[in-house]
Amino acid sequence: MNIRKIEPRDFAIVAQLENKNWTLDSTPHVMESSAEKIIEKITHGMGYFLAVEDEKILGVLDYGPRHKSEFGQHVITFGVMTDEDARGKGVASRLIQFFIEYARKEGYQKITIQAMGSNPQALALYKKLGFIEEGRLRNEFFIHGRYIDDYILGFPLNN
Repeated sequence: MNIRKIEPRDFAIVAQLENKNWTLDSTPHVMESSAEKIIEKITHGMGYFLAVEDEKILGVLDYGPRHKSEFGQHVITFGVMTDEDARGKGVASRLIQFFIEYARKEGYQKITIQAMGSNPQALALYKKLGFIEEGRLRNEFFIHGRYIDDYILGFPLNN
């Protein structure tokens, strides 16, 4: 498996993967991605790393500044998604570990991630990789007839 930055030839495929895999079980945002929206995100500072094997995209990690304020520019955040056929094979772990090293080299001091309580696999993965729970917003979302907590996790980079 190779990890690389997104390229223009990937935009439509990544949009399809986002629409298929970002569901209300993993994010409180309804995804209506498109190649044009990905281009717009990149134009506004979002970056993408892809896990690729035999030219097939297995996973996507998007990242960008956590805060718009100049006083929070040392913090970066991300989202990670693995194609259904590639789950449980270490793709997300490899993407996150790659991203941690990238953020460290770029001089960030901290990485944050938000995860919904309805996604215990993601929470377990982040904690296994060294993320620390920094906050929990109880009953933050109401999805499919139930309240769901929102977790905020951090990873200090200690440059």
